[in-house]
Amino acid sequence: MRRLAALFICLAAAFVLFYAGSATPPPAPVSAPPKDFSAGRALEDISVIGRAPHPDGSADLEGVRAYLMGRMAAMGLDPRIQTADSVHSRGFGHDLFAGGARVRNLIGVLPGRNPNLPALALMAHYDTVPGSPGAADDSAGVASALEILRSIAAHGRPERDVALIITDGEEQGLLGAQAFFDRDPLAAHLGFVINMEARGGGGRAAMFQTGTEDGGAIRLFARTSRRPDSASLLPFIYRYLPNDTDFTVALKSGLPGYNLAFIGRQFDYHSPSSTVAALDKGSVQHMGDEALGPALALAFSPALPARSPDLVYGDVFGWGVIAYSPVQGWLLIALAAVLLVVAAVPAVRARRVRRGGLLIGFGVAPLLLIVGGALLFAARGLTGSGSGWFAYRPLLARFPEFEAAMALVALGALMGVAAFAGRRGRANGAWLGLLGFSLVATIVVQALAPLAAFLLAWPTLVGALCAALTGTGLVRARLPRFLAAVLAVLATAWSLGFFHAFLEGLDMAPAGALFAWTALLSLCPLLAPVEAADRPSRDAAVPFAAFLVLIVGFGLALHLRLSSPWTVRHPRAVEPVIVESGGYAYRASLAPLDAWTARFLGGPAKPLRDIPGGPFLAVSQPGVAITAAPLGQAPVPGGAVLSTRFGAGDRSLDLDISAQTPLHIVLAGHRLPDLPAGSHAHLRWRAEPDERVDIDITADRKGMATVAYDFAQSGWPPGAAPIPPLPADHMIWGDTPPGTLLVGSMSLPVGRP
Repeated sequence: MRRLAALFICLAAAFVLFYAGSATPPPAPVSAPPKDFSAGRALEDISVIGRAPHPDGSADLEGVRAYLMGRMAAMGLDPRIQTADSVHSRGFGHDLFAGGARVRNLIGVLPGRNPNLPALALMAHYDTVPGSPGAADDSAGVASALEILRSIAAHGRPERDVALIITDGEEQGLLGAQAFFDRDPLAAHLGFVINMEARGGGGRAAMFQTGTEDGGAIRLFARTSRRPDSASLLPFIYRYLPNDTDFTVALKSGLPGYNLAFIGRQFDYHSPSSTVAALDKGSVQHMGDEALGPALALAFSPALPARSPDLVYGDVFGWGVIAYSPVQGWLLIALAAVLLVVAAVPAVRARRVRRGGLLIGFGVAPLLLIVGGALLFAARGLTGSGSGWFAYRPLLARFPEFEAAMALVALGALMGVAAFAGRRGRANGAWLGLLGFSLVATIVVQALAPLAAFLLAWPTLVGALCAALTGTGLVRARLPRFLAAVLAVLATAWSLGFFHAFLEGLDMAPAGALFAWTALLSLCPLLAPVEAADRPSRDAAVPFAAFLVLIVGFGLALHLRLSSPWTVRHPRAVEPVIVESGGYAYRASLAPLDAWTARFLGGPAKPLRDIPGGPFLAVSQPGVAITAAPLGQAPVPGGAVLSTRFGAGDRSLDLDISAQTPLHIVLAGHRLPDLPAGSHAHLRWRAEPDERVDIDITADRKGMATVAYDFAQSGWPPGAAPIPPLPADHMIWGDTPPGTLLVGSMSLPVGRP
């Protein structure tokens, strides 16, 4: 029981350390020294920029633009607006996705002493998705960039120019960044980019992406950043995710830099709840603290960091960044191997190591990955929330409870597997076997993915050090055992940080088993007691405690399933729209059916399919004046050109194009990649009032192209009954107020005779 008590004391201390390390700093007030970053000053800008949704083409975006131009002018940046029609396209499988809009980037420059030096760029975007005020994404990034630039100016005239690039159209496909780096002459003058983003409404800001050959940039970041939060694992993972930011375009232009974002409180991501009141002010302060030091060093240095091979790096609770070359990673592995040998000597001399114990220990990590991963997968399923962004929202509304459930299940699996090893063979041999397996696994990862190997190398090194200090548990002196306990607390807290990041950022509950493994490397002697006698442990306390912990974890997961997550702070999302299709009008919803949506629909709903954005749950709505979709067509050689002129209430046009013959598509003068036969092109153009857009669809061989379309319009059409009163724990997702979709389809003959 004393050992079990010591285990929970270590776990409690690790949690406190993890919580302290993951907490955001208090926001500095408006009265902070001029050279410091002040979240209080940045929040004055956020309160204006993030007051209301301001997507591309909206009147609210014009108001934000005017405010930012005034702020930039007051800072002496001589701001200008870059206006361009921009199109972004990407393939996904056999399909093509493209979007476009007329963007207006805001550009200003703080002149440096030497205009011939490559400039430092501070970058963020000022557009939002429809319906979200975007106090975090990306009003916080814009305000942070303004505050960092103000701080740089307070330090004196920088050595090089510092450019402020506030892009438009990021939410529609990085359109503003693409227009800037493709067409603006200032792009050729840049030498380094710091981009600031947000995916949520809180949490510490992580520097999660860099350029290639980033060794010099990482050493600068490690030396100058305050409260750093970064690891080479993040860019390693991010390159495989289907996510992009404006920094992606800078990277394609060959520029080095840093990409920063905070991802906590993800319930507020792209949500109407992303308000200034809901924003974690400490997140803004942390982003500024983390970025200001490197920005000052870059602005006032006559030389930018030299390109050099990528480094392995990671922060330790925000205290600092450890960085080294991949080759040096082999030295850490060698040190861990030496410590493992030192740890094995007392156990071998005491004849407490048997082949069976070593084999059992060697299998503990795979067993924990399998059993722990399966239990975590089952607990995640028990919550009743599906995968995917929208289905995940009920758990994001109560993320601390969800995280506690997953952590308890992971802990129960860890305790159970360790107790099994202790009962089946002497634990000193099992601990050595576990460390030996981890050392082999680290060698494999080091050879295949050296930038990610620290994830195993550091815990293996700490675990081997704990074993060496205690003679694999046989040394009874208090000091080495106390030092081993301190190291176990540090290693467990460090593992908790990655457990939290994977669960919150990626919804990868089974990955928690990996971090249970890294924690077990140091906690093993507290879970599988070393016996002085030549027999396995018969201590039933740990297995019983593991069972109780699992019961509590699964019980909490079941509670999440059976209770409602929706509150005034975390409201349920509903999506009421009027759909006009085929001469009929429907009250429709894209959100899942709930009591309020059922009242809004007013009758038995049926799915509306085969339209962009569908299927909808819909009920016929008589009495609505049907509006003809303003999509015209005219023949051209080889096909047709579709054209529209957007009115004051039009927000966007979506097209879904397919054909059994290869198609050539030109969107607003931009030639898209050819569409293979049998594939689909999904196009979106974000509208400005009185803007004309043409879409050319042609083919070399004869055939028919099918075009499904929808126009999104603001406002409720005449004759439509108003929506029922919205409860306090509900919010309208998407465009606010609810609007109208004009949908339809047409067939076009294509191909040359």
